[in-house]
Amino acid sequence: MQMIRLSNGATPLVWHVAEGYDDGLRPFIGRVLAHLSRNERHPYVVWSMSSDDGAAFDCESGDYCATIGEAERIFAQRAKTVPRRGGATNQGDDSNG
Repeated sequence: MQMIRLSNGATPLVWHVAEGYDDGLRPFIGRVLAHLSRNERHPYVVWSMSSDDGAAFDCESGDYCATIGEAERIFAQRAKTVPRRGGATNQGDDSNG
């Protein structure tokens, strides 16, 4: 899977992207664990994200974290609450995990 770009300038570390459905969602949807170099207090964030082209993503609904471990737990928790959608993670997995 190719590297994605976040429109807010944050650095994506781990993400999952799936195709949106014909129910008003954008063509590509997912979640991302990203690093915010300009935020010393909460440098890691987990966002929901969406895109029209699958390369540049807009982010929303963030959980801001002081440690990467905390962000990883939130990313995993969000995976449990999202229906399986046949997407892929940047780790090469085809599950929604």
